[in-house]
Amino acid sequence: MFSTHDRLVKKQVSIGNAAGSDKLQMGSPSEVHTIAYLEAGTDHDATPIVFLHGWAIAAKPYREILDLLSQRHRVIMPDLPGFGDSRDCGLVESYDRYADYLLAFLAALDLDRVHLIGHSIGGGIGITMATSAPDKIVSLILLDSTGTPKVPLLEVPVRRAIEMTLQISPAKLYLQLLEIPQVFIPNLAFNLPNVLTALWLSLEKDLQALLPHIQSPCLLLWSAKDLTTPLAAAETMQQAIPNSRLVVVEEGFHEWGLWYPEKFSAIVSRFLEDVSSNQAPRTSLTA
Repeated sequence: MFSTHDRLVKKQVSIGNAAGSDKLQMGSPSEVHTIAYLEAGTDHDATPIVFLHGWAIAAKPYREILDLLSQRHRVIMPDLPGFGDSRDCGLVESYDRYADYLLAFLAALDLDRVHLIGHSIGGGIGITMATSAPDKIVSLILLDSTGTPKVPLLEVPVRRAIEMTLQISPAKLYLQLLEIPQVFIPNLAFNLPNVLTALWLSLEKDLQALLPHIQSPCLLLWSAKDLTTPLAAAETMQQAIPNSRLVVVEEGFHEWGLWYPEKFSAIVSRFLEDVSSNQAPRTSLTA
């Protein structure tokens, strides 16, 4: 189970009047929103990691990954606008709107340039941020990302049920039975419009037109057995994104990074080492 002696600190920041956040001033110059986030690591890494979580949850279930990454990097993971403890942001109706909020979040924390990781819908948001503010994104890591829909809408519940059943593991029951429900159920109960809107974005919104415009080095990190965003989605992205590399793992399903945090963080760290040293990504990034 996750150690209680972790490095993570829970914080929050107000956005709305921060530099670069003009798009968030919706008719009221005093309108301010609160973004909650977890942070760990030191400033020795000049470029921090910002990690965007998946659909309908929050940063908390990713603590094992964040703790591992923070051993070598400064890492920051917000609760996406409208989820977790960032609930006062109203209805977020598009990837562009999420990107506006997150770019304002970067501005509020004085983060000029970041390595950006996005899981699931967080990846779709990352794609949007990387194309709308390319100067801010040093590298982009897409973990089983949305953005290239491949699964018919009616098949998704069945596929998710199969995945959740097959990935049951005694060692990770605390994730399935405690940490994920602790954030998913309140989101479902108190923020249903954003849960449903984000679900539609995840399953239906096609971002393929943006992919050729991603300028930063991009790592596509996928499970071969992902049933929610199948490997075919990653292959489409790799063909369209310049300077991209696809790494496929055999472990897990759509949430494999949560189930195998050591492997995930090792692959990410190796990629970031190559990016930071201005090298082409090495032939093999596998753990």
